[in-house]
Amino acid sequence: MNDLMQTPHRFGPGDALMGMLTVPAQQVPAPVACLMFNMGANHRVGPRRINVKLAHVLAARGVSSLRFDLGGVGDSDALDTGPDLQTRAVHSLQAAMDLAQGVLGIRQFAVVAMCSGVEHAMSAAAVDARLVALSLFDGFAFPQRRTRWELTVRRALAVPMHPSFPGKARRWVLRHLPGSTATRPLPGYFADRRPPDVNAIWFEATMKRLVEREVAVQLLYSGSLHVRDRDRDQLGALCREPFMQGLQYEFMRDVDHTVCTVKGQQLFLQSVGDWVAEHCLATSSPQRHSRPAAGTPRAIPATLAAP
Repeated sequence: MNDLMQTPHRFGPGDALMGMLTVPAQQVPAPVACLMFNMGANHRVGPRRINVKLAHVLAARGVSSLRFDLGGVGDSDALDTGPDLQTRAVHSLQAAMDLAQGVLGIRQFAVVAMCSGVEHAMSAAAVDARLVALSLFDGFAFPQRRTRWELTVRRALAVPMHPSFPGKARRWVLRHLPGSTATRPLPGYFADRRPPDVNAIWFEATMKRLVEREVAVQLLYSGSLHVRDRDRDQLGALCREPFMQGLQYEFMRDVDHTVCTVKGQQLFLQSVGDWVAEHCLATSSPQRHSRPAAGTPRAIPATLAAP
């Protein structure tokens, strides 16, 4: 594409990490760059290459980005051997910022994080002031009893008709076969787990710190079998906390957890692309003011929207 340049980089201690830097080719880059990384054990390109598509969308609007693999994932070697997954991920994110700062001279960053990556992004932002904006997709959720009950009923009705059901059913059977190794986590990298109440305490305390530091936060939740959301249901009791009122919250009914559909990808790219560009450019973009009504995707180039 003529409007952007992409270059691969090895970086971090011992050049352990691998990433792809995307910069606009014909304009001065925005003063804030965007970081994107793995969703769980997925490669840095993201599910359905959504990180690649988002990088192209951002470059067209003057925003540079770095998509990279965390240490020990994808094409990156283990960056360190610490036992704590959260700490290792923070080290990888800081190394990515160091690279972008050295190559581009940019000192502030936005992060787009999905699923398990949300915790990593929040952890890094809590200890590194270079992170000034977080777009968090399908991370922590704390639905209360009514929401959980309704979700259970609706899932029971919706699951057999969902296009992902055959594949998920097959994987469930394989995981539960005698002698199956499918449930064993990769050693030391995806085994960290915390009880829900501990997660809620950590999320609240960390989010308060970020809000106090005036970090911009976008919370996005997919409609994967949730199909309905009332009054910020995914935040549970936290939705009434004063510190949460300044955050942007969006329930994306027509977007599934792994952005499988073309429409879902268009909506994701529209919402995240608008929000990230606005905060990276430090001005309200004209596109933001003319944003279509919810559920009506802005045209995204077909080459970006295709699965």
